[in-house]
Amino acid sequence: MKKKLFVTILLCLSALYMRAQQTPLQKYEIPPAEYEHVYLDHVEYFDAALLNAENGQYIGQVDRDNHIYGYGSFISNDGNQRIGQFRKDEFMFGITLNNDNAIVGGNNFYAVYSLTTGLLLYVFKSEEKQLIDADGLSDYAFNSISYQNGDRYVGETYKGKRHGYGIYYYANGSYWYGQYRDGVRFGFGALFSMDNDMQIGYWKIEDTPRLVKVNNRDKPSVPLFRFMLKDNE
Repeated sequence: MKKKLFVTILLCLSALYMRAQQTPLQKYEIPPAEYEHVYLDHVEYFDAALLNAENGQYIGQVDRDNHIYGYGSFISNDGNQRIGQFRKDEFMFGITLNNDNAIVGGNNFYAVYSLTTGLLLYVFKSEEKQLIDADGLSDYAFNSISYQNGDRYVGETYKGKRHGYGIYYYANGSYWYGQYRDGVRFGFGALFSMDNDMQIGYWKIEDTPRLVKVNNRDKPSVPLFRFMLKDNE
């Protein structure tokens, strides 16, 4: 009896140890919360604007010199979209959607998903493609999920739940970009409204410990070269 109990305890401890050794797949470098708050400290003073270009349209924050700076979304004429954080007319981090793939991360460290299958194809890091061969890889995906109320989620999932970075489209036309954890908003993001006003901040289980309202300010159209977006590999 004692031997059986000892074996059971040993197996439980072994399972706990193996679970502790499992680390989430690092698909991109997530900025520390302290850095994100510093970024918010800076961009919270920038208004939102709608800027037209030869190849698309930008909706989001701009600085006082009309440079793209803050949270925003650029949609090209061919339907490609890039949404996330920008600095001085350059994309820093977020989601890029093209005809074939979804790219999540920064310019030099990001994950590439197939929009056909939703599966993670590879991680780009250290200037090379890194194929992933790990247990539980199929748990990571990039999916489109529709809800009965007309809302729709497009973004990363883990074991079927919203988890990672995604875009939540509301039936009223507003949409939210940011982080999710276990199915709920948890982290930094931005809410885009129909009148081009924005709210940026930090969400924690659907609450908003820090929320900044960004007002809309009319801007003239600017030439495309002013905010040419650097493409991911």
